[in-house]
Amino acid sequence: MKPLYTIDDPDEATQELPRVALELRRQLPTLKVIAGRDMLKFVVLHPNNSIIIGRDDAADLVLLDASVSRKHARVHCDEFGMIHIQDLGSTNKTWVRDEAIQQAVLNSGDALKVGQVPLRLELLSPEELQHLQRVSRQVETANRDPLTGLLNRLALENELPLMLKASANKNMPICSIFADIDRFKSINDRYGHSIGDDVLAGVARLMMLGIRENDLCLRYGGEEILLFLFASEQVAADVAERIRIAIQHHPWERIAAGLSVTVSFGIAERVADEPIKLWLERSDKALYTAKNSGRNRVVRASKGILNTITMLF
Repeated sequence: MKPLYTIDDPDEATQELPRVALELRRQLPTLKVIAGRDMLKFVVLHPNNSIIIGRDDAADLVLLDASVSRKHARVHCDEFGMIHIQDLGSTNKTWVRDEAIQQAVLNSGDALKVGQVPLRLELLSPEELQHLQRVSRQVETANRDPLTGLLNRLALENELPLMLKASANKNMPICSIFADIDRFKSINDRYGHSIGDDVLAGVARLMMLGIRENDLCLRYGGEEILLFLFASEQVAADVAERIRIAIQHHPWERIAAGLSVTVSFGIAERVADEPIKLWLERSDKALYTAKNSGRNRVVRASKGILNTITMLF
């Protein structure tokens, strides 16, 4: 990838430009929604180019939240890679680093809000951006649960047999993972079902980001999500652990003050010629063990023990 700009003296540039400009040679500055119904929506910023954020269908980054004005903010990336944001007279203001602004310069990692929609400026590699694009397309694909963007339970009839055939033909291990949001009823009772829906949608997207293209993730029922991975039980447990940590440390408080979310996981690797029902029952029982052993953890069916100790907030 060619540099997006040229600097003669890197030391001087370090003093003159924000951090984001120094990393543009190998990564792409991307504004990404990090919570709420618009989570995972994003726009890539290019040198000498401006984008509009707003509810207007003609905006470059369209946000559906009612707190967002039709033309809310303009973001400009100049020839040196400096990124500027300007509020366009919005009703609910634009916030950068928790301060209402008229204009500001953004650095990589900066948190901002457009109305009540939280975003973050991230530097993504081409591979990371490709993965984000794939997941975003999947969320919008037909035959998916409209709230979470996950495949629905009917996908078991169509997709799982294909995965099992591939597993057998290529002698690849395959695991089922049941995942359940901890104390989800309490979240609904305390914050309301609208926030509960946002939590479920957010968890689903974080799970989709955490798996590969040829893996399967579907909404099994209620707040329960079922994943199928081409992996051994140990590798699947490592994947589940990464997802568990990502969910636990996600900025849920940007959806509602005091909100925290954790998920429990149960994993089972399929034994050769094992009936599907028995296989799924084993991972479901592992989930049950995780829920009854303190939640926010990963349990492997073959071990019957905790793979991960709960990380306290």
